[in-house]
Amino acid sequence: MKKIQYNHKLEYFSSGLWERYFGGMSFCVFDIETLGLSPAFCPVVLAGVMTVGSSGDCLLTQYFAETPEEEKELLLTLADYLNRFDLIVTYNGRHFDVPFIKKRAAACGLSEFSVKPYNLDLYLVIKGHSPFRQILTSLSQSSIEEYMGLSVGRLDEISGKESVELYYKYLKCTDPAFKSELMEKILLHNHDDLVQLYRILPIIKQTDLHSAMSALGFPVKGQDGWPNMSVQKINLSSRALTVSGILPESSCDYTPYSCFSSGFDFWSWDISKDGSFELTLPTEKRKGSSFVNLRALQVETDGLKLLGGYVNGFLILSESNKRNPLEINMLTRELLFKFMAETPFL
Repeated sequence: MKKIQYNHKLEYFSSGLWERYFGGMSFCVFDIETLGLSPAFCPVVLAGVMTVGSSGDCLLTQYFAETPEEEKELLLTLADYLNRFDLIVTYNGRHFDVPFIKKRAAACGLSEFSVKPYNLDLYLVIKGHSPFRQILTSLSQSSIEEYMGLSVGRLDEISGKESVELYYKYLKCTDPAFKSELMEKILLHNHDDLVQLYRILPIIKQTDLHSAMSALGFPVKGQDGWPNMSVQKINLSSRALTVSGILPESSCDYTPYSCFSSGFDFWSWDISKDGSFELTLPTEKRKGSSFVNLRALQVETDGLKLLGGYVNGFLILSESNKRNPLEINMLTRELLFKFMAETPFL
């Protein structure tokens, strides 16, 4: 297996929206190349990971399998690297890249294989929480690049299908110079996908990211000895707010936690042995609005006071039966922070 690295300088993206959900978290951009669309039969032959520093300095790392038999080594090395981050940014990575490498790992006999970071899938954010589905004829990454005027940033001229064809030619090639040329074309396609994926990241400012995070879940940075938590589902009924998620970085054997400290009398919390958790918080409802008493919960933080749904110690979670995703998300995060601060990690 070859490991190839490049150093680049890109314009660093930062915004209040990004900082609200991902501030202080380490992240990378991730993409794979496979020999087909079926993980049952098609190996992963190339994986790319790019990190971006606050100065705009980028390190782009590619793992290239010189033969399909090197896939197992590639997957092991890849997982070790990805699991160093809090967050990975992908495009359709929840439905393709991450499930694909997990299934390929199983096919290679890697029973302990896991990808732990939260997966920010820009495709799902754009598809379900922006107007672009009605504006653009396609939501492919290249279409978003074109919409943002970034198409000129690409140097590669091949498709994913052509990349597969070039790899098979690479395997059969006996001319060292031509073989190297084929590899460079394959690498360039993956390279440009990674660079362009980071460059389209500002598209989140044109989406309803609060709604997206409420629907798709979001990461919460671990504190006070606790590992990161990944919120996966938030449900608001007429009587309760229920949050479920997982502690993906933990392999500890958990005993269910009981909440007896101040502020916890109002809600219940359970962690299972597999690291999954569920938080249930009773809510009040009047005249079509659901709300919680922050003072009673003892989570009346400065951050929550600045939200539009904050009124005299209460936080409105829905109005006229329409959810307020920002308020729900920030309350969820503050409750998890409170739990971690006041509950010893076992």
